[in-house]
Amino acid sequence: MPTRQRGISLLESLIALLVLSIGLLGVLGLQTQSLVHNRAAYFETQATNMAQDMLDRIRANREKAADYALTLGGEVDGSGLPATDQAEWVADVSTMFPGGVGGIEIDNRRISVTVRWEDATSPNDIRQVQLASEL
Repeated sequence: MPTRQRGISLLESLIALLVLSIGLLGVLGLQTQSLVHNRAAYFETQATNMAQDMLDRIRANREKAADYALTLGGEVDGSGLPATDQAEWVADVSTMFPGGVGGIEIDNRRISVTVRWEDATSPNDIRQVQLASEL
């Protein structure tokens, strides 16, 4: 008379371990994607804050607003408060973002501030935030 089996077999244990491993790999993949998207959202938030900061600086110095014009990725020239504000802002943008550059367009009373950077998650992908305001 055959004896009754007690406990689980080695095959059942291996299958359970395989299922658990696949589940943990799935969770790891989700965590990785979450970190990537979290980083992208962080950069977008910081770019919006940087653009808003420059808009506030220009609004605080309305009489010299035309002196704040800066081509995207261009060099700061001139003197006085507009040049100082531009230099600080450009330095912040270039150190905060990978490949970060900024630009300011002024058309009559309309101001447009652009912050552009390279997205490290996908090659050759450029991200940008552009805010516009009226004086």
